[in-house]
Amino acid sequence: MSNILNLDGYAIATIGEDGHVRNKQGSVIGRISADGELFNTAGDKAGRYDASGYVYDESGKRVGTVHTDGKVYDYNNRYIGRVEGDHMESGGAALLLLVR
Repeated sequence: MSNILNLDGYAIATIGEDGHVRNKQGSVIGRISADGELFNTAGDKAGRYDASGYVYDESGKRVGTVHTDGKVYDYNNRYIGRVEGDHMESGGAALLLLVR
């Protein structure tokens, strides 16, 4: 499991080994497939991420970047939070597309 932290360093969500993203209350707010696609709770595609750390919304527009140290930046290169744990890219994508 990995923690998704906001820009102030507070845990706002988690991502589990099963790919489910949960808010602080433990409710599932989306999931991430093994091929890097993100889906909301309705099952609609929210976007995707790639191996380079780029995150794209459902229309294919790049919305941010996840760095190898877990820090997450939006499209304007503003720091928005970070991920702690094993799921850096997927957790960062969740922060940009599902949690915010």
